[in-house]
Amino acid sequence: MNVRNEQMAQKIERATLGDPLRFAIAGDSGAWADPTGDAIFGELVRQVAEVNPLFFVNLGDFAGPGTLDRHETYLRLVEPLTIPNICVVGNHDLDDPSGRAVWERVHGPMNFEFGLGHTRFVAIHAASRPGRHDRRDEPEAVEGPREEDLEFLDSALSRAEEPNRVVLMHMPPYLGGRYAPHENWGFGHDEPEFLRILHDHRVKLVCCAHGLAFDEHVHDGIRFVMSGGGGSGLCSHLRGICTEGEGTPEDRGAVFHFVEMTIARSGSISGRVVQAFADPRMSRYQFGD
Repeated sequence: MNVRNEQMAQKIERATLGDPLRFAIAGDSGAWADPTGDAIFGELVRQVAEVNPLFFVNLGDFAGPGTLDRHETYLRLVEPLTIPNICVVGNHDLDDPSGRAVWERVHGPMNFEFGLGHTRFVAIHAASRPGRHDRRDEPEAVEGPREEDLEFLDSALSRAEEPNRVVLMHMPPYLGGRYAPHENWGFGHDEPEFLRILHDHRVKLVCCAHGLAFDEHVHDGIRFVMSGGGGSGLCSHLRGICTEGEGTPEDRGAVFHFVEMTIARSGSISGRVVQAFADPRMSRYQFGD
């Protein structure tokens, strides 16, 4: 097999960029083998193709438990995409003892970067502990990026000449328990160092998954967009987005979806949520600067 991420990144870097830059994200499409999940993700692939962004990013947990046959299944599912599509590693993609070796054989390094016009993208490993993450650990015990992942992130961002910087990763940081009642969807171990790196290098957008829902919010000037509704399952604790909660619209919710992200040359960021099986021209929820 070819090392896909490198090839796809090269295609992205050769793309013709207009303004704004449009790309699509989704995650948690195949944390385990499930024909229903595959059908949902297959529909999302069709919708992404119709929207036709510059590229698509799967934010992890798409080939669980990480065996070669599961990666081959995923690659068949994304065959309809004519745009470049890259993969970020998730914890369930490393469940099998062969997971790391298979990942490197199929996709290449878990940490990589690419640029397009005014924006630099850095993808990092953020899934140190394979398996389920539903134990009630203290935040500091929940691990995400390893030391070498943070070093790669810091180095890549320090070299970046583009004014806009985006981090792609599977697991988000803890952020004060933002993801309650599943606070441990976010890592607390090395969170201060991770956030310091983002601030030092003026990162304004982090795209992640891991949580089985959609969530979007701005934390200390950095926008975090979670897209974990790719087909594996949904969190039953969160209501659907665009419902009313204490008089204001919800900005999170359990819905199968992908997110179309837009970054303008000026650095303004916006996005819209497209629900599975809906008209992809319609948005379930919109957000942005």
